[in-house]
Amino acid sequence: MVEVPAAATSEMASKSLGISKDKIAKSVLFVSEDNNVVLIVLRSDRRVDQSKLAKILGYKKLRLARDEEVLAYTGYPPGGVPPIGHLREIPVFLDVEVSTGEYWCGGGDDKHLLLLDFGHLSKLKNVAVIEVPKKQ
Repeated sequence: MVEVPAAATSEMASKSLGISKDKIAKSVLFVSEDNNVVLIVLRSDRRVDQSKLAKILGYKKLRLARDEEVLAYTGYPPGGVPPIGHLREIPVFLDVEVSTGEYWCGGGDDKHLLLLDFGHLSKLKNVAVIEVPKKQ
């Protein structure tokens, strides 16, 4: 774990570390129409296509979690959510692009980052690797 001046966004983390955004993974929490939550982890220079993701995961719709939901489900504020170690058990879906190799990711708040080997993450019990649909 490293402390940096600012890491609340991928852009801030990239500048703080002096690396490109494709070396940073972001954790994005979504909520379904039935209030089920899923955490999607993908490269920070990518954007999720929510409607296609909902269909892949068997939901009608997915929306971004509100700030208070992020905190309630993960135990971390938005901008600091790591891919694992959450307050509640949440299904985690790693995009195939980040399922191997090392990536910097949220370290629990807006000033800390973790360097994790995502190959190890993909072997955890509530983590699955999928092809996350992305917006062009």
